[in-house]
Amino acid sequence: MTAAYSEVGTYWRGLIGTLSQRGLLRQRQDGQKVIPSAVGLVEPHRVTFVLDMQRLAGVSREQWLDPALWAQWRAALQGRRCFVADSAGLAVVVARDPAGGPARLPARVTLDLDDLPGGEYTAYLGESAAGRVILDLAGGERALLVGGTTGSGKTSAILSVTLQLAHKHAPDSLALAIVDLKRLDFPALGDLSHLVRPVATTEQDAADVTAWAVSEMGRRFDVMGAAGVTRWDRMPAGDRFPLLLVVVDECADFAKSEVMAGLVELARKGRAAGVSLILATQRPDAEVLSRQVKANLPARLAFRCTDQTESRIILDRAGAESLRRVGLALTNVGGTWRKVQ
Repeated sequence: MTAAYSEVGTYWRGLIGTLSQRGLLRQRQDGQKVIPSAVGLVEPHRVTFVLDMQRLAGVSREQWLDPALWAQWRAALQGRRCFVADSAGLAVVVARDPAGGPARLPARVTLDLDDLPGGEYTAYLGESAAGRVILDLAGGERALLVGGTTGSGKTSAILSVTLQLAHKHAPDSLALAIVDLKRLDFPALGDLSHLVRPVATTEQDAADVTAWAVSEMGRRFDVMGAAGVTRWDRMPAGDRFPLLLVVVDECADFAKSEVMAGLVELARKGRAAGVSLILATQRPDAEVLSRQVKANLPARLAFRCTDQTESRIILDRAGAESLRRVGLALTNVGGTWRKVQ
């Protein structure tokens, strides 16, 4: 956020400097100029300054709406498009790049384990035009659905999130249960001491891991009931459970099985017990990813899909079918749609 604040400050100083150069700011008795007051709203492709109509510093509405002023702003801000919207009130809109188009994302984002987000169970998903996108697996995004074709970036994203959490937490505050039937995607995680049991590589192993997780969730509810608390993070100091993160690659392999039934149970009830999910698939299917499943997976991350149907299954909207670059995805985290690398 620091970079975004710096960017907003640069734009605002340019706008005010232009007003001053044009002689539009009135002076107080002590010789200081009166500065307009505004709230800056940062969006992926623009910054909007919503002006306080009671503190326009003597600049009339007609002067704010003068295209000649906008042209001077553009010159002061290195070619960025600037204009004033006038509907319910005055708002100055500044494009975040000179052409006014989407900001260019880096082709590759390096994971830096020495520069991780604050907060207990948070991890960077990647970079968006508005800055870093942060996933909070103990908060509003406790369950993440990841989709996309082979080689589009799913595995790297899951590895990144899991390694960040493992780097930030000891096994007494983070427990991992991982299912990887392909036996190829998660060898780097096999030696983590956070694993509650070895990575599941067969359907029976997957059933055992899922059944254990459902049983552990029930045990936690019993302990919480005895302690008189309704959420895992409200347990007495020293008695709180570790966050249990269940990661399942290619969940479509478990359609209509005991594994999927267990995952649905964990998705429905796991939040209060400190159970989070990351489910991945390269073959989105409306029957597998039913509304009941998706309703309990609040965070979505879609890499390149083969068509609009697959994009809609993962995201409930089209768009992922148009992604071309490896590692580029659409995400809905915290209720905001963003393109993220």
